Formats: sequence, C-alpha cells, structure tokens
Amino acid sequence: GYFLTHGAASALELSSKAAAAGKTFAINLSAPFIPQFFGAQLQPILHHADIVIGNEAEAEAWASANGLPDTKDLPTIAKAIATLPKTNASRPRWVIFTHGSESTVVVSSAAPDSPKIFNVSRLTDSEIVDTNGAGDAFAGGFLGALVSGKSLDECIEVGHALGAMCVKQ
Repeated sequence: GYFLTHGAASALELSSKAAAAGKTFAINLSAPFIPQFFGAQLQPILHHADIVIGNEAEAEAWASANGLPDTKDLPTIAKAIATLPKTNASRPRWVIFTHGSESTVVVSSAAPDSPKIFNVSRLTDSEIVDTNGAGDAFAGGFLGALVSGKSLDECIEVGHALGAMCVKQ
C-alpha cells in the first residue's frame, strides 16, 4: 500500500500483469491513510488483487472512504472488498483483516456471506514489548506459508505466530 504514495503507475502495471499471467497478487493496505487519501490509486489495483490484507483501522478507513454505513463491521467491509470486480476470476479473492488480539476475519469472494473467523491467542501485557510491525509480520508469515503450499487455516496460524513473535521483541 505505501507504494501507492509515489509509485501507483508501477503498482498498477505489476498487478495488471500478474492478473493477466495468472499469478497471485497480494496487497497490504499498510495504513489508514492509504485507503483514506489514496483511494483513487488503490481501487484499480484492488481489481487485480487476489489477496488483500489489512488491520481494523485500515478496514475502517476503507469503509469510510467508500461510503459503507457501518465502518466497524469487519466481515461486511471484507465482503465489500472481496466482491469488487476482479480481473482474474480463475481464483477467488481473499480479504483478511487482523484486529490485534481480537479475531482475524477472512472473507472469500467464493463465499462472501460466510466469513471465517480465526481466534488469536492472547498475550499477557507483560509479554508485549512493541506492537509496531505486527501486521507486517502477520502478512509475511501468511504469504510465506501460502507460497509453501499451506492451507488458508495454516497460513493464518503462521501469520498469527509471527505477529505474536514480533510484539514480544
């Protein structure tokens, strides 16, 4: 997502070529200001995206910027993104929203009315050192597991494990 602040044309070309070649394209919303102030750059890229990852603040910012009535309903926001037009319809789009120690929500365009909810193992306050980078660690773990051939459930589990490792340091 951060790349949209200065390289939207390159990101759009990359996402378009990935979709045309049948390659999986993932995007991380990165920060609330991306959907809030760079929505015009984000929207065409979402049409090529197979995987969209964000946290609750980024989801809420996208919902607000796109006129959704309930900016706190993560499954509904995920459904709205999952059901956007998609260039490569050969596979569904997954939208994944983390929410700190709360559950992670996954909505697939193949079953948009059936969100999957994944519980997060809570850490104690004394275990948490710094939450910066937890979302990036989750995304890296999720995508690493995905390219290793793991199932969606396993990918989420790995993402949660790496996010937890990150906040403990």
